[in-house]
Amino acid sequence: PSFNFEKKFTILRKEILNQIYNLKFNENYLKFIISLSSQCFLNEYIYTETKDETEKINKIDDNIKNKIENNDEINDLEILILSCYAPLHTYDWCKKLSPSKNVLENYKIQYINLKEEKKQILSIGSISQINNKTSIKVKNQYEQNPYPRWTNLGLSIERKDIENVFKSKYLNLDVNKLNFASEINVLIAGCGTGQHAITTASLYKNAEIYALDLSFNSLSYAKRKANELGIKNMKFIQGDLLEVKKLEKKFDLIESVGVLHHMDDPYTGWKSLTDCLNDNSLMWIGLYSKNARQHISKIRKNIYDLKIRPTKKNMSNLRNEIFENNNPEMNTIKNSPDFYSYSGVRDLLFHTHEQTFTILKIRKYLKKLGLMFLGFEDRYVINKFKAKYYKSKEMYDLDKWDEFEKNNPKIFSGMYQFWCKKI
Repeated sequence: PSFNFEKKFTILRKEILNQIYNLKFNENYLKFIISLSSQCFLNEYIYTETKDETEKINKIDDNIKNKIENNDEINDLEILILSCYAPLHTYDWCKKLSPSKNVLENYKIQYINLKEEKKQILSIGSISQINNKTSIKVKNQYEQNPYPRWTNLGLSIERKDIENVFKSKYLNLDVNKLNFASEINVLIAGCGTGQHAITTASLYKNAEIYALDLSFNSLSYAKRKANELGIKNMKFIQGDLLEVKKLEKKFDLIESVGVLHHMDDPYTGWKSLTDCLNDNSLMWIGLYSKNARQHISKIRKNIYDLKIRPTKKNMSNLRNEIFENNNPEMNTIKNSPDFYSYSGVRDLLFHTHEQTFTILKIRKYLKKLGLMFLGFEDRYVINKFKAKYYKSKEMYDLDKWDEFEKNNPKIFSGMYQFWCKKI
């Protein structure tokens, strides 16, 4: 996430396009364009494009079309530079292309993978129709812009027993009293494109992972990635977590990070999950902090008041305005990884529905739901807190955490991520 890199890559892309027929076909140019093409695909072509570039791209597109029709040889650099401006699957001639070794990697990323995802959709079961109005809007957003687009993960080398996993966490929990069956059921409620769910699937021994999401396109991306990474202990299910009871299953562990705050009524969603949790079982929740997202809330309100729709052009214009803004408050947004892809910008600033929380509101919900707060997940946040509060019992005192956040309003910029237990 660096505007300086983005600026330089945008300039380099333009210069390569300008000189595409003058470049000597050497290994360095080739490697760079292959990498740049992959990067542009991952950020969903967020780099700005001039009118002159668009005209040149259209000419190269026509040129390749004619060459394919006449069985003429195609310059790989032509294909690769086009794939730096739009994914290969969007070009009419792509399905007729016999990719060379130089183009094969990008062809797979930008065409073959998409075909695979469309196949995967047919194998994903659904628990219910989506009826809630907010859920329908959120589903539509993630069908259009599955979030996030990713390639690699730091997966666990070896799966561990659930007790051993929790021994390394700073939780108000006697691990020796965890009484799970030899095989555990884990629900990832709102799995998106699978980063969190696949990481969890690689973590726990003897675990069956149920990955639930509103969006078929997000789930198909997640399923393709799970297959690619050799993760077998996962079931992908489409549906609203409001209807999770239709799975007719109780869970030993439920993880829902970055999901409930996008619901019409987060409490109802949270209760729906709690009702499917076994007694004395654990839940990991992630919610947006009102204090940490004040600057984002201001921008979102401005977008809403001006009725700016989440088109690529509008998102691009807004990004440029923020980049040119010297207000220090904007630096947090400029440094956010979400600010460097279209699905990320939409999720960050243009989300169709978003609510924020305070620690005291979380405490109220926990009490109402019959859940016990066990502690926060983020090691950085925990270490900052421990430097201020020395008594171990204060780690689990939400009044102390509320006081701590008031003195450090941006500390939960990565969400409140915490564990709780059904009692």
